[in-house]
Amino acid sequence: MKRAAVFVGLVVFGWLVWDTGADPTRLVRGIPWIIDFLRRMMPPDFHVLPAVLAGALTTVEIALLGTTVAAALALPLGFLSARNVVTPPVFYPARVLLNFLRSVDTLVYALVFVAAVGLGPFPGVLAVIAYTTTSLAKLYSEAIEGIERGPLDAITATGATRLQVLRFGVLPQVLPLFLSYVLYRLESNIRAATILGFVGAGGIGFYLQTYLRMIDYPAASTTLLVTVAMVLLIDTLSSRLRARLV
Repeated sequence: MKRAAVFVGLVVFGWLVWDTGADPTRLVRGIPWIIDFLRRMMPPDFHVLPAVLAGALTTVEIALLGTTVAAALALPLGFLSARNVVTPPVFYPARVLLNFLRSVDTLVYALVFVAAVGLGPFPGVLAVIAYTTTSLAKLYSEAIEGIERGPLDAITATGATRLQVLRFGVLPQVLPLFLSYVLYRLESNIRAATILGFVGAGGIGFYLQTYLRMIDYPAASTTLLVTVAMVLLIDTLSSRLRARLV
């Protein structure tokens, strides 16, 4: 049985390699071009640093505002899609809706909102809110479904209302997890927001796209360096905060 499974796995893997045209020799032939591309990016042009830093700040603002609003909007959705809190007629439609909306990527939402409200950071904020709300709601609901029943039963036995049970029995158990999820999504949204500029949603991605189109590789190199530094800084700060919540 195991040999048959291994054989089937190898056949599927071989088909994937063939169907996607994954030819390592093509990569080897492309290495000189990659080296030439990197050579053209050196040395970085730091004259564009003020503009790039402004774009980086806008990117952080897009991610921070979008994540904050999404964290609040996801709270009621998380409870509505938790099977141990609501009845099946509420749970199943809410879960299906969340799964459907989560299947759309942030970049696609950005394209829609750019067409709806125009260019700039605002459609980027809306795109982050749209995707992050459903993503966090899914994580919230799973955290709620994993709570211990003991505290809830004890509070219910005192004659507490359903709202009081949620307030004193559920939230204290899931709040640290909620905050950890929000910080993790903030990290992800910083990375996502750097790409939103490619479709006109503002941020540092706009500068990267502009410099690449102008074939100004030294300026693009500076933009990439700032992007990497920004992501590393946010990841470090977020990791330390999440470690304190555990």
